[in-house]
Amino acid sequence: MSCQRCGAETVAFRVPEALGEYLPDDRPGAELCTRCLAVAPVDDPPEENPDFRTVSDAFPPNEEAGAALACLLALVESLVLYRAEIEAVATDAETRGADVLLFFERLAADDSLEPFFDVERRTRQLEQFL
Repeated sequence: MSCQRCGAETVAFRVPEALGEYLPDDRPGAELCTRCLAVAPVDDPPEENPDFRTVSDAFPPNEEAGAALACLLALVESLVLYRAEIEAVATDAETRGADVLLFFERLAADDSLEPFFDVERRTRQLEQFL
């Protein structure tokens, strides 16, 4: 598949069942762009989640934590609209072993990415309410 924003390759993943209610779309899966980090819903996700470290070393080795962080990326475009959802998904990611703020700091330092959002600005904003 290719990204609707930038045309780069994407990796499809299954949305963790506990997080589906927090995302703007109720489909069972999503795809994450390997360049701009855009997330788009998909109807038919793979049975197994990918190793998200193929996108960036910022992702943890734990695939469930990686899926939770990818879901978080689906929400960061609008902190105002999705504040409660971001808090819930971030909490879930942390219970799965991810350090959310460290993840965003590492994304900002990854020169192979061209995120569709200002990662450093979002990191500062997330620090205020996480």
